[in-house]
Amino acid sequence: MREGRILKLDRQEYVVSDWDGVNRAGYVPLDDKILVLADIHADITSGAVQLPAEYVERQTLAAEHGTVIAVGPAAFRWNDDGTRQWEGRIPRPGDRVYFERYAGQLLKGEDGRMYRLMSQRCIAAIGVGAESDNDEMMEGTI
Repeated sequence: MREGRILKLDRQEYVVSDWDGVNRAGYVPLDDKILVLADIHADITSGAVQLPAEYVERQTLAAEHGTVIAVGPAAFRWNDDGTRQWEGRIPRPGDRVYFERYAGQLLKGEDGRMYRLMSQRCIAAIGVGAESDNDEMMEGTI
């Protein structure tokens, strides 16, 4: 069984992605892209039922939450259609985010883990566990 915190959502159990603060993926996002380490579906349920590897893989691909690893230089500077500057909190590396199901391109990192490279428009929310101190909030100014 994978070690770590278990996140239960919609009768699914995920192991929260463990990140040490260093980008070990071997990728640096460009433009408005964000590199996310998605949570992994638990291979043993809280009821001690071993799940088939194929099921675990399918559910991991369907994960909608993870940890930001890196943010491209143009991400969250402008809204999606480029008509106005971004206002509000910008996700930073280490933040927990919620994104569209199956979003982004799957990339195998140099560390052997699977990452997702996605556009800023795929990010829907920053997790409540993320720092929300107004003094440290980054605003979308250039």
